[in-house]
Amino acid sequence: MPEKAVYSLTPSGKKEFEKLMLEISCKPINIFLDFNAVIVNLDSMPEKNQQEYLNNIESNIKLLKMYLEDNLNRKESAPDVPAIGKSVLQQQYVLAQTIEKWIKSLTDTN
Repeated sequence: MPEKAVYSLTPSGKKEFEKLMLEISCKPINIFLDFNAVIVNLDSMPEKNQQEYLNNIESNIKLLKMYLEDNLNRKESAPDVPAIGKSVLQQQYVLAQTIEKWIKSLTDTN
């Protein structure tokens, strides 16, 4: 999950924020590839491991959803946030909900 940080608008705060933005923008975006690898290969793992993986994912998804909900609430009516930024947040939230449903469907059958 991305780090949450608050920076002041002082020159040093602005410089740190710009540094963070550059660092984040340089990182690969692997959520789809990494997570898809888990989905595709989950059945080939021992059952004990599958449950551990699902528990880990479920815990991380709950944290992600809380972060996204907070972010969406704060940015929903913010005029300085681009529409594409709001749209990406909403899509991430839908993805998190879908992953939760997937986990529930697997745990309900076990």
